[in-house]
Amino acid sequence: MSLLQSFEITIETGDRGNSNVPRFSINGFPLEFDAHHGDTTPGATFRAQGSPESYPHTLQLSGPREGAWDIESATVVYYPEGEPPYTVRLGSVSLEDDADLNIWYERPLPVFDV
Repeated sequence: MSLLQSFEITIETGDRGNSNVPRFSINGFPLEFDAHHGDTTPGATFRAQGSPESYPHTLQLSGPREGAWDIESATVVYYPEGEPPYTVRLGSVSLEDDADLNIWYERPLPVFDV
């Protein structure tokens, strides 16, 4: 497991959203994003960058503080130390009050023809 220097996330909100700025947690420690723009209102796009500089056992996007949040799609780009970045795309999900979404995925294994 490599040190996760930083990650970038892009979230497309579906029909239900809110005006709260999302947060994330790594290994159970809640953190604010280092930079963000956009919002999580219905139909909006939210982009953020976090720099946990830690070895992730868990990495979670915090759900809404109240109400619900429909995430249409999310893309996460990970920047591990000493390795090239990699991207994971997530499908739609609905988060209810105080729910969290797992956004930590190890680098996929290489695929090749035999």
